[in-house]
Order: sequence, then structure tokens, then C-alpha cells
Amino acid sequence: MNAYKKVISDYEALHPDVSIDYQTFPYDVYNQKLKASFSAKSPPDIAEMFGTWVPEYSKNGLLAEIPGSEQLQTEYYEAPLGGYTLNGKLYGLPLEFNIENGGMLIHPQMLKEHGIANPPSTWDELVADAKQLTVRDGKGIKVKGFDFVSGDNITFTFLSMILQQNGKYWGENDHVDFQTPEAQKAMTALTSLIANDKVADLTTFGGELDTSDYFFQGRSAMTYRGPWTVAAGLNTYKVKDFEYVPVPSFTTNPPSFSAESGWGIVASEKSKQQKAAVDFITYMSSNDNLLAWNQSTFTVPAKKAVAENPEFLKSNPYMKTSLDILQLGKWIGPIADRDFFFKTINDHFQLMATGQEAVEKGLQNIEKTINESQDQHK
Repeated sequence: MNAYKKVISDYEALHPDVSIDYQTFPYDVYNQKLKASFSAKSPPDIAEMFGTWVPEYSKNGLLAEIPGSEQLQTEYYEAPLGGYTLNGKLYGLPLEFNIENGGMLIHPQMLKEHGIANPPSTWDELVADAKQLTVRDGKGIKVKGFDFVSGDNITFTFLSMILQQNGKYWGENDHVDFQTPEAQKAMTALTSLIANDKVADLTTFGGELDTSDYFFQGRSAMTYRGPWTVAAGLNTYKVKDFEYVPVPSFTTNPPSFSAESGWGIVASEKSKQQKAAVDFITYMSSNDNLLAWNQSTFTVPAKKAVAENPEFLKSNPYMKTSLDILQLGKWIGPIADRDFFFKTINDHFQLMATGQEAVEKGLQNIEKTINESQDQHK
């Protein structure tokens, strides 16, 4: 919030004829409030949007085009820009790179106590280390060796494992295709971590706490989560004896990963102040302003020049693992209903991991359910 207030104050100082009324809302109601305002034809001049929400607005002509699309597309990474792009034009600009893959939290002391000198460098090492690090008592798993069972990471990991085999998960007409050998191999390996390797379980899935909370409480040795969790560890749990390290690729290929377009800002097509609104977006997206915004919000830069600025890494050294792989990120694709997409994969993952549904059948059910949802939103 302070980061926005600072850039707004600076902009108003440079433009005395412009006054920006900054309003905030709880996340739980924000998306619905945005939809209602656009439906009522009384949208805000400028709005913060999550990148996955943007296509619903841009394809219906509700957002103003940002000029200079061709040049801007060379200045940003692919994944954060995907949701803001329609037919080669930009309808808003991302402020952050929403990355949940590629890095994990580890407790070096736990690894040391189990005779593991370094973090795993291959997928096989990851599984072997996770088995070794898992601690059980009479009630089940006491310390998870490798926790990836969160609402975001099951889906992101599954899709990324497909990409790391040089596979694809989108077919024609915005339909997903999970009937591929790559999808079958990825889901088999992922469910096996629960069913056979037993390095994590489903006992905390869907609870109030995040997997990173359990990590900082010492209940997992390695936890797959985005770098944003580092701030929670340092500031909330006051934990310092942890590291954020690369997660090895599922294959010998580079660790490509799937990512949503994160938070960014858009201007309303119907705004009476559209020119000023777009000008503010351009101003906020300057390298210096984005550097300050990403530093103060502990977010990963979406813009290459900011990510490559040594000052950013100097202020956020835990970000190195993520910064090293940003060029490997692929936009997750044209998901019509983000929450439904993730919930469908997560629901069937639980059935497959507990043996209530075979992997092949589970993937068929996921594909059928998601594609029906995609069609309903056309």
C-alpha cells in the first residue's frame, strides 16, 4: 500500500492538475467489486488486476490499449505479459512476475543432520533426499521431507513437469490436453510422492495455514513455494536459518516452468481520463519506479531491466534463485476460470494420490471438466 502511495504522490507532484483517489478493498471482495463496476459501466479509471483476470476484460473491449506494445514486449518476460496481451496488443502492464515454481525453502540443518551435504541437483536426488528427511511418529508424518501440497503448487508443478519434458498441455480451441505421455508421466511422478515415496501427505491440505507456515514451524525439511514466502519467514516467524534454493528439473532439460501473469495495472476504455490513466501506468512502469515498487513489496520483477539491476538483488538476496530462471517461465495460458481450473486439478490429484482414481482416468476427468468450463466461458 505504501509503495502505491509513494508513486502516486510523486506523479501528482509532477502533474499538479491530476489528483488520484487511491482506494483499497479486501482481496476476498475485490474481484467481484471490479466485475460489478465494469458491468455497471462505472469502472475505476485505473485498476490493479491479477493478470489471469485481464483477458475477460480485454476481449470484451473494456480496457484501454497501452501504446508501444511491440517495444514493451521486448522489455518484459513472457510469462508476466501473457495475460495482458490480446492479438499482439497490450491492455495493461504487469508490476510483478508471479512465480511459484523453481525454488524451494530448505532447512540446511535438517539436511546436515541426515548426512546430506548439499541441496538436491537432480529430481532423483530430490526424491531420495526427501525420503531420508521425512520423519514419522506413531501418528504419521511428523516432518515432511518435501512438501508441495498447496493449492497453487500441485497444479504449477504438474504443468511445469510437462514443460520440462518438452511437452505441451494446450490443444486446440483453448482446450487443455492431458492425454499425452508427458502428462501421464508427470502426474504419475507427482502422485507417487504421496502414494509410494510418502514424503508428504494430504493432512494439512486446504487448511488455514500455508505450506510455508508449516515449514517455518519446522514441520517440513523442504517446501516447494514461491519466493514471496521468504518475507513471511523473516518478518513473521523471525526465522533466519533457512535457504531458498533451486528445485531441480524433472528431466535433464532446463527447469522450464508455468506461471500466471501477476498483479499489474490497467486503464478503463470508458474512462473520461483515459489519457492521464495510461500516462500514469507508463510512469509507474518506468525502470526506477518499478525497481522501488518491487523492492518495497518483495515481489519478483516482471521487467527485465529491473530484474537485471544489481541493486535489486543486493536488496533482496533471497531472490537469486528465482531471478536465475525468469527467462524459462512460460505463460500458463488462456484459462477461463482460474479458481475452477486449479480446484479441478487439485481435487483429482487427491483422488489419484490416495488410490481412489487411476492416474489415466483422473487425467481424463480433469481434461473433460476443464474443457467444459472453457467452453462455457466463450
